[in-house]
Amino acid sequence: MNFKTFSKERYDELLDMMSEFYTSDAVAHPIPFKTIKKLLDDIISQNYLVKGLEVYYEGNLVGFGITTSYYASEVAGITVQLEDLYIQKEYRSKGIAKKYFNYIMNNNPEAVRFRLEVSPSNTRAIELYNKMGFDKLEYNQMIFDL
Repeated sequence: MNFKTFSKERYDELLDMMSEFYTSDAVAHPIPFKTIKKLLDDIISQNYLVKGLEVYYEGNLVGFGITTSYYASEVAGITVQLEDLYIQKEYRSKGIAKKYFNYIMNNNPEAVRFRLEVSPSNTRAIELYNKMGFDKLEYNQMIFDL
């Protein structure tokens, strides 16, 4: 198993997986295709703090992960936001997610917190995150979209 930075060569495969993920019940609401495409373009451009990793298992591209980082006042340090993790259905329950999280944590030594969001209906992911030591953070998030 290995991880590689998003590449232009895998653009169509990544776009297909991202489209599947962002319209699934793993997200609170479906994301429009043009937003998904812009996200992928922004990650590949490397002009932003958002990073994408291709996830490989036995040489096959089987998923992706997206992270970003920022300084958080409540911990007085860098927080790595684990934005998204998608593993194709037939490759789930093979320890890929755990290895992905370990990879992210080991490759961000400046981080003092790792944070993620999960849809309440995604009970399988919640169970995994609890087993990995993540705690629930009680917040009501609010947004103002332009």
